Amino acid sequence: MSAFAALAIFLVAFYFIATEKANKVKVVLIAAGLMAVLGLIPGAGVFFAEHEGIDWNVIFLLLGMMIIVGVIKQTGVFDYLAIWAAKKSRAARTG
Repeated sequence: MSAFAALAIFLVAFYFIATEKANKVKVVLIAAGLMAVLGLIPGAGVFFAEHEGIDWNVIFLLLGMMIIVGVIKQTGVFDYLAIWAAKKSRAARTG
């Protein structure tokens, strides 16, 4: 029975994400909350289990990369590299 409930929650969430009828973040949070409230996922196991839980090393790696990119983006390096690459490729000019 719990497998059907989890599948139903997943399919409904997938529908809303695929059709973009609702904000993706809200859909995911609501679906995850429903699974936790209905007991379909173990509460402590999600955060602390070695095999089924969140891999905190990956989370912190992504967080660090996002911080670095956010800082570098403000310097204009990405704009410079895009213009440099376009010039080097000798892109066909239109108009």
